[in-house]
Amino acid sequence: MMKVLVLAPRPLWPAHDGGTVASVHCVSGLAAAGAEVTALSMVTEKHMTSGIYACGAKPDYLTDYITVQVNTAIRPLPMILNLFFSGEPYDLARFRSGEYSKALRRILTGNQFDIIHCEGLPLVLYLNGIRSLTTTPVVLRAHNLEHTIREMMAATACCPLSKYYLSLLSRRLKKTEAKTARQFDAVVPISEPDAAWFRSISGDKPVFLAEAGTDEALMLPEPSQENPRVGFIGAMNWQPNADAIKWFISEVWSGVIRRIPSATLHIAGRGLRQTDVLPPGPNIINVGEPDNAREFIASNHVMIAPLFAGSGIRIKIIEAMSAGRPVVATPVAVAGLPVENGRELAVASDPATFTAAIVRLLEEPELRASTGERALRLVKERYDNTVITARLLEFYKKLRHGS
Repeated sequence: MMKVLVLAPRPLWPAHDGGTVASVHCVSGLAAAGAEVTALSMVTEKHMTSGIYACGAKPDYLTDYITVQVNTAIRPLPMILNLFFSGEPYDLARFRSGEYSKALRRILTGNQFDIIHCEGLPLVLYLNGIRSLTTTPVVLRAHNLEHTIREMMAATACCPLSKYYLSLLSRRLKKTEAKTARQFDAVVPISEPDAAWFRSISGDKPVFLAEAGTDEALMLPEPSQENPRVGFIGAMNWQPNADAIKWFISEVWSGVIRRIPSATLHIAGRGLRQTDVLPPGPNIINVGEPDNAREFIASNHVMIAPLFAGSGIRIKIIEAMSAGRPVVATPVAVAGLPVENGRELAVASDPATFTAAIVRLLEEPELRASTGERALRLVKERYDNTVITARLLEFYKKLRHGS
């Protein structure tokens, strides 16, 4: 039996954001495929929760689960010092923790593993320490190309200072990601565009594509409410999501309301409280942080993903498609997904096109149904988590034995 140590910059429960969903599906899938999985997770201020798993209780699919609280909050003075006196991206430096290093050392000195699986770029901070303790292959599972996200954010930033800093951060992250691809024993991206980039700079190190999968693919009935419902779900403490919903409300939503006055917009996500003030607009409902993301998705007729910065795969789009819900998304949001505009979802890059796509889906139940059915079929064929993680485990077995 393969013994896998998973290192994660986030807790593996509760799965209230796309990154955590992607991690949980991968880790639980490896266990279901026959691996014995131990996990060491950071619990940051973004993920503080009263959920029992975040407090260290062990999910059934894990052999052991250890959590360490790590303060990754942005602090002005360290950020300024990093800007002028370090070439290291501050986005990564915030994840350096002595307590996490100690916990990792205790695990590695007391156990032997076949693979060390790192859920994201911040774990590169601990790579030298791992190398000093074991010869076990260490793999980076890359959720995104972090430098691409900052590059896109810089392109849309209005403030010159923000644009300068985000551009600098993007350059530093790109340099780190290029170096990292050659330091790990393998890289496992979750989208084909990201895999192509890593292949171009990784030298002779293997790059294995393992897309983010889902364990649930079932057409869910539409909500019984008569008023048309549009939904958005995403971690609101991630800036691209906050920018996306701000753009949608200011540029698109009023056009939808003019055409369909009874339509309502429901906004949910990690880090959103029902007392938070959203950008002003008619018929907008703040749902807060939902207990069950799939139930929230099912409560809407159409889901939206109006992102203008991102990389990897938008997990929430796959989740919506797995419930048979049509999605209207920007080209950035669907990058990495094998979809066609007008088939599995609708793609729109400007307010007029975005508005028209939503209105048409809300007004035509048959179109919603056929789009949702095609989306669900794609998820079943391409994003079956059982198949994806079984293939990943086979790759790990070959990597462990040097073949």
